[in-house]
Amino acid sequence: MRKLSASTVVTSVRNEGPFLLEWVAWYRMLGFENVLVVHNDCTDHSPQLLRLLERAGVLVQKKNTPDPALPPQPQNHIVATGHRLVREASWVFVADTDEFLVIHTGDNSAAALADAVAGKGIGMAINWRIFGSAGKAAWHDAFIHRRFTRAGTVTAQQNSCFKTFFKEPAGFAKLRAHGPCDWQGETWGAGDRVFLLADGTPYEPYHPTRRPQNSTCHERMSNTLAQVNHYAVQSREQFAFKRGRPSAATLMDRYTDDFFQRFDRNEEENISALACEAAFDAAHAQLAAIPGVMRLHHLCCADYVAAMCKKRGDDPKADPRWQAHIERASALPRH
Repeated sequence: MRKLSASTVVTSVRNEGPFLLEWVAWYRMLGFENVLVVHNDCTDHSPQLLRLLERAGVLVQKKNTPDPALPPQPQNHIVATGHRLVREASWVFVADTDEFLVIHTGDNSAAALADAVAGKGIGMAINWRIFGSAGKAAWHDAFIHRRFTRAGTVTAQQNSCFKTFFKEPAGFAKLRAHGPCDWQGETWGAGDRVFLLADGTPYEPYHPTRRPQNSTCHERMSNTLAQVNHYAVQSREQFAFKRGRPSAATLMDRYTDDFFQRFDRNEEENISALACEAAFDAAHAQLAAIPGVMRLHHLCCADYVAAMCKKRGDDPKADPRWQAHIERASALPRH
C-alpha cells in the first residue's frame, strides 16, 4: 500500500500490551508514516515494549501522568495535540487499540482515503462498525481482527459514533477521541472547510467551533468509503475483566450488563478486515523480527492473564496460558 506522507495515527493506552503489535502493524500497513502512543499508569510490560519499538524507529511513545481526578484519555489527547508529530502532520487519525480503520477505496490505504477527501473536505467522519463476542468465552493470544468476524448490521444504532480522519491538524486547538475541535483557521464552511461522511457527502452538523459531536444521526450512517471496526466487547472473559472499571474517556461506570447487551452485536459475518491479509502479515512480521519484541509481547500477555486471574481471585500460575507465555518469553533473547 502507498504511504501517506507526514501522516500520524494517535492512540492513548494503559495496560494494552497484548494488543499493541497488532494495532501498530495494522496502521503501518495502511500507510500511516508516524505512530504516536501516549501511555499512562501502566503496570504491565507495555512501556518496555513501546520503548523498544521506539528505539527501532517504529513509533514514538510518550508517558503522561494524568490528574487522577480527571479522565486520563482526554488528558493524553491534550499531550498528543501539542506533539510535533501532530502539529507538523498533514493528516491525523485518533483511535483506540480496539478500533481498526478499514478503507474501501483505491488500494485500501490511508493515502487512497486522503485522495477521496482532498478538495472536498478537511476530513471524514467515519462511522463505527460494531463487532460482538462471536460467542467466544475466553481470551487467547490471537489477532482481534481475525478472531471476531461477527458484527451488527450497518444500520445498527451502535454504529452511529464516528472517528475522524482529517488534515491540517495545526488548525485545531484540541484532539478528541472522536474528532478535533476548536477550529482556529479561516471561516469554517467556506471552500473545503467541512467534514465529509463515509459516503462522500458533507456533514454540516459536525462543526468544530460548536459543541463537539461523537456521532451522526441514524439516517446518515455510512460505511461506503471506510468504516472503523470497533471490537468493543471481545470475549466474555475480557468484558468481565473490564466490568466496573471507570471509562478512560469519562470515568463513568460504562462496562455494565446493559453495555454488553447493546454492543454484543453478531447478526452477520463481516470480513472487511481480512481484505489485506498478506499486507498485514508482512507488517506484523517486520515488528516480530525486531530482537526482543516477541519476548516483551509474551510478558505482556502473561501480565494480562495474571490481571484477569487476580480480579477473579484465581492464581495465575495455575492458568496454562500464563505458564505458556512465561515459558515463551523465557526462551527468547532480550535483545
